[in-house]
Amino acid sequence: MNWFQMSPLLKPTLYHPCRRIVGSVNGYPIHQSAAQSLIGAIGLLSMLGCARWSSLEDTAKKPAHSVVKMTIADDVIPVEIIFLRMGSQQLHELQAVWPRINEQAIPIELRTRLDQNGIRAAIVDTVIPLPLQSMIDSVEKRLQDDPLEQAGIGADVRSHSRLLQCRNGQRKEIAVRPARTGTMVLLHNEDGAAKGRTYEDPQLLFDLRAIPKGDGSATLLITPEIQHGPLKQKIVGQEFALRREMKRDTVTWPDLAIEKTMIPGQILLVTASTPARGLGEHYFYTQTASGDVEQLLFLVRLGQSKLDTAFAKSKD
Repeated sequence: MNWFQMSPLLKPTLYHPCRRIVGSVNGYPIHQSAAQSLIGAIGLLSMLGCARWSSLEDTAKKPAHSVVKMTIADDVIPVEIIFLRMGSQQLHELQAVWPRINEQAIPIELRTRLDQNGIRAAIVDTVIPLPLQSMIDSVEKRLQDDPLEQAGIGADVRSHSRLLQCRNGQRKEIAVRPARTGTMVLLHNEDGAAKGRTYEDPQLLFDLRAIPKGDGSATLLITPEIQHGPLKQKIVGQEFALRREMKRDTVTWPDLAIEKTMIPGQILLVTASTPARGLGEHYFYTQTASGDVEQLLFLVRLGQSKLDTAFAKSKD
């Protein structure tokens, strides 16, 4: 299957130049009216032809869906990210996914550190297991049937997807949810010792970087971080120059960074461990508008790059 066939959740994030806060869910602000977002979502759905993340079995049984063609620059590594909010049905289906994916691809030392902080990760090969495809399909159906989901106000985190065009080593910020108003206490387990800290107006993110290998594969480096506190003027160095920039304080957890060399079509799957605890509880759990608690599934898929060996050796 052509990787650039759109997944059902690959819909652009809606932005509005004059957004206003109309409410909050679990301490996180909701921007715009439901009507504005719903109209935008319905308009996008009518314009975009969408196809599934298909397994080989599905591809053989069903005709191809419409394809949205995208122009990808020669020096770009395409990476698709997806957040899936899982209700009770999807959590049950997730239990059938773990035996079909490769947790051993994550080094045991890293798996131990991740588990101590409430995080679980694995690699999905290029053939997507049917239970995982079923989960994606059921979330898609909920997006189609629920007006609150279409408007993006069903929870403080919405199921969505983005296509990132990454350059060699370039930082890409992936916000898990909007910045939260108030304080948050996070526990980080390091070498078996739990260390707590309180953060003001925090926002949880991932720092994602892709490094091409010259043979179509790429090394993905994903590091959890938190931005917090007020904006401050900082001196930032970039490409042999210094500039002033307004930024918030940032804390990263490099001991929990996932670094993995992947081939096109492979997927990194990250979610919370059971029971919920530590950083994983804050990253991968969300509350819906109706008060239900749901778990998040974070998927990162490497696309086919046009980069050649010469570019892989460059330092740009």
